[in-house]
Amino acid sequence: MSASRPPTLSGPAVRTMADLPGPTPRPVLGNLRDVVRDGVPNRVLERWADTHGLTYRIRLVRRHILVTADPAVIDLTLRRRPDDFRRSAVMSNVIEEIAPQGVFTAEGDRWRRLRKVATQSLNVAYLRQYFTTITRVTDRLLGVWEAAADSGARVDVLDQMMRYTLDVTAGLAMGHDLNALQSTGEGLHSRVPRLFPEFARRIYAPVPYWRYVKLPRDRRLDATVREIEAVVRDRFAAARDRMATGASPANFLEALVKPIADEPAVTDEEVFGNVLTMLLAGEDTTSSAAAWSLHFLAQHPEIHRRVRAEADEVLGDRRLPADPATVGRLRYAEAVVHEALRLQPVTPQLVMQPTRDLTVDTRDGPLFVPKDTLMYVLLSYGARRDSDRFPDPDTFRPERWLDGGLPAESLPFAPFGNGPRFCPGRNLALVETTVVASVLSRAFDFEPDRTAGPVGERMTFTSFPTNLGLRVHRRTD
Repeated sequence: MSASRPPTLSGPAVRTMADLPGPTPRPVLGNLRDVVRDGVPNRVLERWADTHGLTYRIRLVRRHILVTADPAVIDLTLRRRPDDFRRSAVMSNVIEEIAPQGVFTAEGDRWRRLRKVATQSLNVAYLRQYFTTITRVTDRLLGVWEAAADSGARVDVLDQMMRYTLDVTAGLAMGHDLNALQSTGEGLHSRVPRLFPEFARRIYAPVPYWRYVKLPRDRRLDATVREIEAVVRDRFAAARDRMATGASPANFLEALVKPIADEPAVTDEEVFGNVLTMLLAGEDTTSSAAAWSLHFLAQHPEIHRRVRAEADEVLGDRRLPADPATVGRLRYAEAVVHEALRLQPVTPQLVMQPTRDLTVDTRDGPLFVPKDTLMYVLLSYGARRDSDRFPDPDTFRPERWLDGGLPAESLPFAPFGNGPRFCPGRNLALVETTVVASVLSRAFDFEPDRTAGPVGERMTFTSFPTNLGLRVHRRTD
Protein backbone atom coordinates (compact mmCIF):
# COMPACT_ATOMS: atom_id res chain seq x y z
CA MET A 1 0.00 0.00 0.00
CA SER A 2 1.26 3.48 -0.75
CA ALA A 3 -0.19 6.79 0.35
CA SER A 4 0.67 10.35 -0.53
CA ARG A 5 1.87 12.49 2.37
CA PRO A 6 -0.99 14.74 3.59
CA PRO A 7 -0.30 18.47 3.59
CA THR A 8 0.42 20.17 6.93
CA LEU A 9 0.19 23.87 7.81
CA SER A 10 2.04 23.77 11.12
CA GLY A 11 3.18 21.45 13.85
CA PRO A 12 5.18 18.24 13.50
CA ALA A 13 5.39 16.55 10.12
CA VAL A 14 2.77 13.88 9.54
CA ARG A 15 4.32 10.52 8.73
CA THR A 16 2.90 7.92 6.36
CA MET A 17 3.25 4.15 6.27
CA ALA A 18 6.32 4.56 4.06
CA ASP A 19 8.09 6.34 6.93
CA LEU A 20 7.59 3.55 9.45
CA PRO A 21 10.28 1.04 10.43
CA GLY A 22 9.70 -2.68 10.33
CA PRO A 23 11.29 -6.07 9.70
CA THR A 24 12.86 -6.57 6.29
CA PRO A 25 10.41 -8.39 4.01
CA ARG A 26 11.49 -11.40 2.00
CA PRO A 27 10.85 -11.64 -1.76
CA VAL A 28 7.29 -12.55 -2.78
CA LEU A 29 5.86 -13.54 0.65
CA GLY A 30 7.21 -10.55 2.55
CA ASN A 31 7.11 -11.23 6.32
CA LEU A 32 4.43 -13.93 6.07
CA ARG A 33 6.72 -16.89 6.69
CA ASP A 34 8.18 -15.35 9.85
CA VAL A 35 4.72 -14.45 11.17
CA VAL A 36 3.17 -17.92 10.80
CA ARG A 37 6.20 -20.20 11.18
CA ASP A 38 5.84 -21.10 14.88
CA GLY A 39 2.05 -20.87 15.15
CA VAL A 40 2.18 -17.85 17.49
CA PRO A 41 2.00 -14.76 15.25
CA ASN A 42 1.01 -12.64 18.26
CA ARG A 43 4.36 -13.33 19.93
CA VAL A 44 6.24 -12.58 16.69
CA LEU A 45 4.48 -9.24 16.32
CA GLU A 46 5.25 -8.35 19.94
CA ARG A 47 8.93 -9.17 19.53
CA TRP A 48 9.07 -6.93 16.49
CA ALA A 49 7.50 -4.14 18.55
CA ASP A 50 10.41 -4.57 20.99
CA THR A 51 12.81 -4.08 18.10
CA HIS A 52 11.10 -1.56 15.80
CA GLY A 53 8.98 0.49 18.18
CA LEU A 54 5.34 0.56 19.20
CA THR A 55 4.09 1.34 15.68
CA TYR A 56 5.68 -0.26 12.64
CA ARG A 57 4.79 -1.91 9.34
CA ILE A 58 5.05 -5.37 7.85
CA ARG A 59 4.27 -6.84 4.45
CA LEU A 60 2.26 -10.02 3.98
CA VAL A 61 2.60 -11.04 0.34
CA ARG A 62 1.55 -7.81 -1.47
CA ARG A 63 -0.24 -6.08 1.37
CA HIS A 64 1.41 -3.59 3.71
CA ILE A 65 0.01 -3.74 7.25
CA LEU A 66 0.21 -1.32 10.13
CA VAL A 67 1.04 -2.93 13.49
CA THR A 68 0.62 -0.95 16.71
CA ALA A 69 1.07 -1.55 20.41
CA ASP A 70 0.81 2.18 21.20
CA PRO A 71 -1.74 2.58 24.05
CA ALA A 72 -3.02 5.87 22.65
CA VAL A 73 -3.69 4.34 19.23
CA ILE A 74 -5.23 1.22 20.75
CA ASP A 75 -7.52 3.38 22.89
CA LEU A 76 -8.53 5.38 19.83
CA THR A 77 -9.38 2.31 17.74
CA LEU A 78 -11.48 0.80 20.54
CA ARG A 79 -13.35 3.97 21.50
CA ARG A 80 -14.12 5.04 17.93
CA ARG A 81 -15.69 1.82 16.76
CA PRO A 82 -17.84 1.34 14.76
CA ASP A 83 -17.79 4.84 13.25
CA ASP A 84 -14.09 5.30 12.46
CA PHE A 85 -12.82 1.72 12.73
CA ARG A 86 -14.27 -1.64 11.81
CA ARG A 87 -13.27 -5.27 12.02
CA SER A 88 -11.18 -6.53 9.09
CA ALA A 89 -13.44 -6.90 6.05
CA VAL A 90 -11.77 -10.20 5.14
CA MET A 91 -12.50 -11.61 8.59
CA SER A 92 -16.07 -10.34 8.60
CA ASN A 93 -16.79 -11.69 5.13
CA VAL A 94 -15.50 -15.17 6.02
CA ILE A 95 -17.58 -15.34 9.19
CA GLU A 96 -20.68 -13.87 7.51
CA GLU A 97 -20.54 -16.69 4.96
CA ILE A 98 -20.92 -19.18 7.80
CA ALA A 99 -22.81 -17.28 10.53
CA PRO A 100 -24.57 -14.34 8.88
CA GLN A 101 -26.05 -11.35 10.68
CA GLY A 102 -24.55 -11.82 14.13
CA VAL A 103 -23.39 -9.00 16.39
CA PHE A 104 -19.75 -10.10 16.08
CA THR A 105 -19.42 -9.07 12.44
CA ALA A 106 -22.14 -6.40 12.23
CA GLU A 107 -21.10 -2.80 11.63
CA GLY A 108 -22.80 0.61 11.80
CA ASP A 109 -26.50 0.83 12.55
CA ARG A 110 -27.03 -2.93 12.27
CA TRP A 111 -24.42 -3.44 14.97
CA ARG A 112 -26.09 -0.86 17.23
CA ARG A 113 -29.41 -2.70 17.03
CA LEU A 114 -27.94 -6.18 17.51
CA ARG A 115 -25.74 -4.90 20.35
CA LYS A 116 -28.87 -3.85 22.25
CA VAL A 117 -30.28 -7.33 21.77
CA ALA A 118 -27.09 -9.06 22.94
CA THR A 119 -26.59 -6.73 25.90
CA GLN A 120 -30.16 -7.17 27.09
CA SER A 121 -29.86 -10.93 26.81
CA LEU A 122 -26.57 -11.11 28.75
CA ASN A 123 -27.21 -8.52 31.45
CA VAL A 124 -26.73 -9.14 35.15
CA ALA A 125 -30.42 -9.76 35.80
CA TYR A 126 -30.52 -12.64 33.32
CA LEU A 127 -27.18 -13.94 34.56
CA ARG A 128 -28.82 -14.64 37.92
CA GLN A 129 -31.40 -16.78 36.15
CA TYR A 130 -28.70 -18.54 34.13
CA PHE A 131 -26.71 -19.40 37.26
CA THR A 132 -28.46 -22.74 37.76
CA THR A 133 -27.01 -23.88 34.42
CA ILE A 134 -23.49 -22.91 35.51
CA THR A 135 -23.76 -24.81 38.81
CA ARG A 136 -25.34 -27.87 37.15
CA VAL A 137 -22.51 -28.13 34.61
CA THR A 138 -19.85 -27.39 37.24
CA ASP A 139 -21.18 -30.25 39.36
CA ARG A 140 -20.91 -32.49 36.28
CA LEU A 141 -17.32 -31.32 35.76
CA LEU A 142 -16.48 -32.22 39.35
CA GLY A 143 -17.83 -35.72 38.74
CA VAL A 144 -15.69 -36.18 35.63
CA TRP A 145 -12.55 -35.02 37.46
CA GLU A 146 -13.34 -37.25 40.44
CA ALA A 147 -13.41 -40.21 38.05
CA ALA A 148 -10.06 -39.11 36.59
CA ALA A 149 -8.59 -38.81 40.07
CA ASP A 150 -9.76 -42.31 40.98
CA SER A 151 -8.44 -43.87 37.75
CA GLY A 152 -5.19 -41.90 37.62
CA ALA A 153 -5.94 -40.83 34.05
CA ARG A 154 -4.30 -37.79 32.55
CA VAL A 155 -6.67 -34.82 32.23
CA ASP A 156 -6.46 -32.92 28.93
CA VAL A 157 -7.23 -29.56 30.49
CA LEU A 158 -8.10 -27.59 27.36
CA ASP A 159 -10.39 -30.36 26.08
CA GLN A 160 -12.14 -30.50 29.44
CA MET A 161 -12.57 -26.73 29.60
CA MET A 162 -13.90 -26.67 26.02
CA ARG A 163 -16.48 -29.30 26.93
CA TYR A 164 -17.38 -27.46 30.13
CA THR A 165 -17.84 -24.06 28.51
CA LEU A 166 -19.71 -25.62 25.56
CA ASP A 167 -22.16 -27.26 27.97
CA VAL A 168 -22.63 -23.99 29.87
CA THR A 169 -23.01 -21.91 26.72
CA ALA A 170 -25.43 -24.31 25.01
CA GLY A 171 -27.55 -24.28 28.15
CA LEU A 172 -27.46 -20.50 28.51
CA ALA A 173 -27.91 -19.84 24.81
CA MET A 174 -30.85 -22.10 24.08
CA GLY A 175 -31.72 -24.26 27.06
CA HIS A 176 -30.10 -27.28 25.38
CA ASP A 177 -28.22 -29.83 27.48
CA LEU A 178 -25.46 -30.89 25.11
CA ASN A 179 -23.61 -32.85 27.84
CA ALA A 180 -20.27 -32.56 26.07
CA LEU A 181 -18.47 -33.40 29.31
CA GLN A 182 -19.74 -36.97 29.36
CA SER A 183 -20.09 -37.56 25.61
CA THR A 184 -17.83 -39.81 23.57
CA GLY A 185 -17.38 -40.28 19.85
CA GLU A 186 -18.49 -37.80 17.22
CA GLY A 187 -21.17 -35.18 17.79
CA LEU A 188 -21.67 -31.45 18.17
CA HIS A 189 -19.49 -31.58 21.27
CA SER A 190 -16.52 -32.57 19.09
CA ARG A 191 -17.37 -30.54 15.99
CA VAL A 192 -18.12 -27.09 17.42
CA PRO A 193 -14.55 -26.57 18.74
CA ARG A 194 -13.28 -27.01 15.18
CA LEU A 195 -15.23 -24.05 13.82
CA PHE A 196 -12.96 -21.22 15.00
CA PRO A 197 -9.81 -22.88 13.58
CA GLU A 198 -11.67 -23.25 10.27
CA PHE A 199 -12.55 -19.55 10.35
CA ALA A 200 -8.88 -18.74 10.89
CA ARG A 201 -7.77 -21.04 8.08
CA ARG A 202 -10.11 -19.30 5.63
CA ILE A 203 -9.18 -15.81 6.84
CA TYR A 204 -5.49 -16.44 6.13
CA ALA A 205 -6.04 -18.41 2.91
CA PRO A 206 -4.46 -16.62 -0.09
CA VAL A 207 -7.43 -17.58 -2.31
CA PRO A 208 -11.10 -18.17 -1.26
CA TYR A 209 -11.14 -21.55 -3.00
CA TRP A 210 -14.16 -22.84 -0.99
CA ARG A 211 -16.42 -20.50 -2.96
CA TYR A 212 -15.67 -22.56 -6.03
CA VAL A 213 -14.54 -26.00 -4.83
CA LYS A 214 -15.49 -27.66 -1.51
CA LEU A 215 -12.89 -29.91 0.07
CA PRO A 216 -13.98 -32.60 2.58
CA ARG A 217 -13.16 -30.28 5.51
CA ASP A 218 -15.34 -27.56 3.97
CA ARG A 219 -18.23 -29.98 3.59
CA ARG A 220 -17.80 -31.01 7.23
CA LEU A 221 -17.89 -27.36 8.23
CA ASP A 222 -21.10 -26.78 6.27
CA ALA A 223 -22.68 -29.89 7.81
CA THR A 224 -21.81 -28.74 11.34
CA VAL A 225 -23.29 -25.29 10.75
CA ARG A 226 -26.50 -26.84 9.36
CA GLU A 227 -26.72 -29.14 12.38
CA ILE A 228 -26.36 -26.22 14.80
CA GLU A 229 -28.88 -24.17 12.83
CA ALA A 230 -31.45 -26.98 13.04
CA VAL A 231 -31.05 -27.14 16.82
CA VAL A 232 -31.28 -23.35 17.15
CA ARG A 233 -34.43 -23.11 15.04
CA ASP A 234 -36.10 -25.90 17.03
CA ARG A 235 -35.19 -24.31 20.35
CA PHE A 236 -36.26 -20.83 19.16
CA ALA A 237 -39.71 -22.14 18.29
CA ALA A 238 -39.95 -23.58 21.80
CA ALA A 239 -38.73 -20.27 23.24
CA ARG A 240 -41.47 -18.35 21.43
CA ASP A 241 -44.10 -20.73 22.77
CA ARG A 242 -42.85 -20.40 26.34
CA MET A 243 -42.58 -16.61 26.20
CA ALA A 244 -46.16 -16.44 24.91
CA THR A 245 -47.27 -17.77 28.31
CA GLY A 246 -45.83 -14.70 30.05
CA ALA A 247 -42.90 -16.58 31.62
CA SER A 248 -39.59 -14.84 32.38
CA PRO A 249 -36.68 -15.64 30.04
CA ALA A 250 -34.51 -18.50 31.24
CA ASN A 251 -31.98 -18.54 28.39
CA PHE A 252 -30.52 -16.35 25.65
CA LEU A 253 -33.03 -17.47 23.01
CA GLU A 254 -35.97 -16.67 25.26
CA ALA A 255 -34.49 -13.25 25.98
CA LEU A 256 -34.24 -12.65 22.22
CA VAL A 257 -38.00 -13.15 21.96
CA LYS A 258 -38.59 -10.25 24.36
CA PRO A 259 -38.98 -7.10 22.24
CA ILE A 260 -36.85 -4.01 22.80
CA ALA A 261 -38.65 -0.68 22.76
CA ASP A 262 -38.56 1.11 19.39
CA GLU A 263 -36.60 -1.73 17.78
CA PRO A 264 -37.86 -4.26 15.22
CA ALA A 265 -37.99 -7.90 16.27
CA VAL A 266 -34.93 -9.98 15.48
CA THR A 267 -35.13 -12.10 12.35
CA ASP A 268 -34.54 -15.84 12.26
CA GLU A 269 -31.20 -15.21 10.53
CA GLU A 270 -30.15 -12.78 13.26
CA VAL A 271 -31.18 -15.28 15.93
CA PHE A 272 -28.97 -17.96 14.37
CA GLY A 273 -26.04 -15.56 13.86
CA ASN A 274 -26.14 -14.37 17.46
CA VAL A 275 -26.54 -17.81 19.01
CA LEU A 276 -23.71 -19.27 16.90
CA THR A 277 -21.54 -16.29 17.87
CA MET A 278 -22.33 -16.91 21.54
CA LEU A 279 -21.57 -20.63 21.23
CA LEU A 280 -18.22 -20.02 19.58
CA ALA A 281 -17.10 -17.08 21.71
CA GLY A 282 -18.23 -18.74 24.92
CA GLU A 283 -16.53 -22.03 24.09
CA ASP A 284 -13.28 -20.79 22.57
CA THR A 285 -12.14 -17.81 24.61
CA THR A 286 -13.57 -18.80 28.00
CA SER A 287 -12.18 -22.33 27.80
CA SER A 288 -8.68 -21.01 27.07
CA ALA A 289 -8.89 -18.53 29.96
CA ALA A 290 -9.98 -21.30 32.35
CA ALA A 291 -7.29 -23.68 31.07
CA TRP A 292 -4.50 -21.13 31.52
CA SER A 293 -5.78 -20.32 35.02
CA LEU A 294 -5.54 -23.98 36.01
CA HIS A 295 -2.08 -24.19 34.43
CA PHE A 296 -0.77 -21.37 36.61
CA LEU A 297 -2.40 -22.83 39.71
CA ALA A 298 -0.62 -26.13 39.05
CA GLN A 299 2.66 -24.24 38.64
CA HIS A 300 2.23 -22.29 41.89
CA PRO A 301 1.11 -24.54 44.78
CA GLU A 302 1.17 -21.65 47.26
CA ILE A 303 -1.35 -19.74 45.13
CA HIS A 304 -3.41 -22.92 44.74
CA ARG A 305 -3.54 -23.23 48.53
CA ARG A 306 -4.71 -19.66 48.92
CA VAL A 307 -7.51 -20.16 46.37
CA ARG A 308 -8.50 -23.32 48.25
CA ALA A 309 -8.54 -21.52 51.62
CA GLU A 310 -10.73 -18.77 50.18
CA ALA A 311 -13.16 -21.35 48.77
CA ASP A 312 -13.34 -23.11 52.15
CA GLU A 313 -14.21 -19.84 53.84
CA VAL A 314 -16.72 -18.59 51.26
CA LEU A 315 -18.45 -21.85 50.32
CA GLY A 316 -18.51 -23.43 53.76
CA ASP A 317 -20.35 -26.76 53.65
CA ARG A 318 -21.60 -26.19 50.09
CA ARG A 319 -20.00 -28.04 47.18
CA LEU A 320 -20.75 -25.14 44.79
CA PRO A 321 -21.45 -21.40 45.04
CA ALA A 322 -25.08 -20.68 45.90
CA ASP A 323 -25.53 -17.61 43.68
CA PRO A 324 -23.61 -14.94 41.71
CA ALA A 325 -23.16 -12.89 44.90
CA THR A 326 -21.20 -15.79 46.41
CA VAL A 327 -18.96 -15.89 43.32
CA GLY A 328 -18.34 -12.18 43.86
CA ARG A 329 -16.77 -13.02 47.21
CA LEU A 330 -14.20 -15.32 45.53
CA ARG A 331 -11.98 -12.32 44.94
CA TYR A 332 -8.63 -14.09 45.00
CA ALA A 333 -9.82 -16.74 42.53
CA GLU A 334 -10.97 -13.95 40.22
CA ALA A 335 -7.59 -12.25 40.62
CA VAL A 336 -5.98 -15.51 39.47
CA VAL A 337 -8.10 -15.35 36.30
CA HIS A 338 -7.14 -11.71 35.63
CA GLU A 339 -3.46 -12.51 36.11
CA ALA A 340 -3.71 -15.54 33.81
CA LEU A 341 -5.35 -13.34 31.16
CA ARG A 342 -2.57 -10.78 31.56
CA LEU A 343 0.22 -13.30 30.99
CA GLN A 344 -1.64 -15.48 28.49
CA PRO A 345 -4.30 -13.33 26.81
CA VAL A 346 -6.72 -15.34 24.70
CA THR A 347 -7.40 -12.39 22.40
CA PRO A 348 -4.00 -10.70 22.22
CA GLN A 349 -4.75 -8.76 19.05
CA LEU A 350 -7.52 -7.38 16.86
CA VAL A 351 -7.41 -6.94 13.11
CA MET A 352 -9.01 -3.61 12.22
CA GLN A 353 -9.46 -1.15 9.38
CA PRO A 354 -10.25 2.59 9.45
CA THR A 355 -13.49 3.49 7.69
CA ARG A 356 -12.04 6.79 6.44
CA ASP A 357 -8.70 8.55 6.07
CA LEU A 358 -7.38 9.42 9.53
CA THR A 359 -4.40 11.08 11.14
CA VAL A 360 -3.70 9.47 14.50
CA ASP A 361 -1.40 10.68 17.26
CA THR A 362 1.23 8.08 18.06
CA ARG A 363 4.00 8.24 20.64
CA ASP A 364 6.38 9.17 17.82
CA GLY A 365 4.16 11.86 16.30
CA PRO A 366 1.14 12.09 13.98
CA LEU A 367 0.63 9.31 11.45
CA PHE A 368 -1.60 9.38 8.37
CA VAL A 369 -3.59 6.15 8.02
CA PRO A 370 -5.59 5.83 4.79
CA LYS A 371 -9.05 4.31 4.71
CA ASP A 372 -9.11 0.47 4.72
CA THR A 373 -5.50 0.11 5.89
CA LEU A 374 -5.20 -3.26 7.58
CA MET A 375 -4.15 -2.76 11.22
CA TYR A 376 -2.94 -5.36 13.72
CA VAL A 377 -3.76 -3.89 17.14
CA LEU A 378 -1.71 -5.60 19.89
CA LEU A 379 -4.10 -5.39 22.83
CA SER A 380 -1.95 -7.05 25.49
CA TYR A 381 1.58 -5.97 24.62
CA GLY A 382 1.86 -3.43 27.44
CA ALA A 383 0.35 -5.76 30.04
CA ARG A 384 3.45 -7.94 29.75
CA ARG A 385 6.01 -5.15 29.34
CA ASP A 386 4.83 -2.08 31.28
CA SER A 387 6.86 -2.47 34.48
CA ASP A 388 5.45 0.77 35.89
CA ARG A 389 1.87 -0.50 35.84
CA PHE A 390 2.88 -4.13 36.35
CA PRO A 391 6.06 -4.39 38.44
CA ASP A 392 7.97 -7.58 37.73
CA PRO A 393 5.66 -8.24 34.75
CA ASP A 394 6.89 -11.78 34.03
CA THR A 395 5.86 -12.99 37.50
CA PHE A 396 2.47 -14.59 38.10
CA ARG A 397 1.17 -12.54 41.03
CA PRO A 398 -2.62 -12.38 41.47
CA GLU A 399 -2.24 -10.04 44.47
CA ARG A 400 -1.61 -7.15 42.08
CA TRP A 401 -5.36 -7.17 41.28
CA LEU A 402 -6.56 -6.94 44.88
CA ASP A 403 -7.38 -3.97 47.14
CA GLY A 404 -7.73 -1.49 44.31
CA GLY A 405 -4.19 -2.05 43.10
CA LEU A 406 -5.26 -2.20 39.46
CA PRO A 407 -8.57 -1.76 37.65
CA ALA A 408 -9.85 -4.98 36.09
CA GLU A 409 -9.71 -3.54 32.56
CA SER A 410 -7.78 -0.48 31.49
CA LEU A 411 -5.05 -0.07 28.94
CA PRO A 412 -2.59 -1.61 28.56
CA PHE A 413 -4.79 -4.49 29.75
CA ALA A 414 -8.08 -4.97 27.88
CA PRO A 415 -8.85 -8.71 27.61
CA PHE A 416 -12.51 -8.01 26.90
CA GLY A 417 -11.92 -5.01 24.67
CA ASN A 418 -12.95 -1.48 25.51
CA GLY A 419 -15.22 1.26 24.27
CA PRO A 420 -18.59 0.67 22.56
CA ARG A 421 -17.70 -2.86 21.41
CA PHE A 422 -16.67 -4.04 24.85
CA CYS A 423 -17.48 -7.77 25.08
CA PRO A 424 -21.08 -8.20 26.34
CA GLY A 425 -20.21 -11.66 27.65
CA ARG A 426 -17.54 -10.40 30.08
CA ASN A 427 -19.57 -11.04 33.25
CA LEU A 428 -20.49 -14.54 32.16
CA ALA A 429 -16.88 -15.41 31.25
CA LEU A 430 -15.56 -14.17 34.59
CA VAL A 431 -18.19 -16.09 36.54
CA GLU A 432 -17.41 -19.33 34.69
CA THR A 433 -13.63 -19.06 35.00
CA THR A 434 -13.73 -17.93 38.63
CA VAL A 435 -16.06 -20.80 39.59
CA VAL A 436 -13.86 -23.34 37.79
CA ALA A 437 -10.64 -22.07 39.40
CA SER A 438 -12.17 -22.00 42.87
CA VAL A 439 -14.18 -25.24 42.86
CA LEU A 440 -11.50 -27.40 41.24
CA SER A 441 -8.74 -25.96 43.44
CA ARG A 442 -10.81 -26.80 46.50
CA ALA A 443 -11.54 -30.38 45.46
CA PHE A 444 -8.22 -31.51 43.94
CA ASP A 445 -4.45 -31.40 44.15
CA PHE A 446 -2.86 -30.71 40.76
CA GLU A 447 0.19 -32.43 39.35
CA PRO A 448 1.52 -31.21 35.97
CA ASP A 449 1.74 -33.97 33.36
CA ARG A 450 4.29 -33.44 30.58
CA THR A 451 3.98 -36.83 28.87
CA ALA A 452 2.67 -35.10 25.72
CA GLY A 453 5.51 -32.57 25.77
CA PRO A 454 5.98 -29.12 27.30
CA VAL A 455 3.04 -26.76 27.55
CA GLY A 456 2.96 -24.44 24.56
CA GLU A 457 0.81 -21.82 22.93
CA ARG A 458 -0.88 -21.69 19.55
CA MET A 459 -2.78 -18.92 17.81
CA THR A 460 -5.53 -19.52 15.28
CA PHE A 461 -8.54 -17.25 15.68
CA THR A 462 -7.65 -16.90 19.38
CA SER A 463 -4.71 -18.03 21.51
CA PHE A 464 -4.88 -21.31 23.43
CA PRO A 465 -2.54 -23.69 25.31
CA THR A 466 -1.18 -26.90 23.84
CA ASN A 467 -0.08 -30.07 25.67
CA LEU A 468 -1.67 -28.84 28.89
CA GLY A 469 -2.18 -31.97 30.98
CA LEU A 470 -2.71 -32.61 34.68
CA ARG A 471 -2.93 -35.57 37.00
CA VAL A 472 -5.48 -34.74 39.65
CA HIS A 473 -5.78 -36.23 43.12
CA ARG A 474 -8.61 -35.91 45.56
CA ARG A 475 -7.86 -33.45 48.28
CA THR A 476 -6.37 -35.13 51.35
CA ASP A 477 -6.10 -32.33 53.93
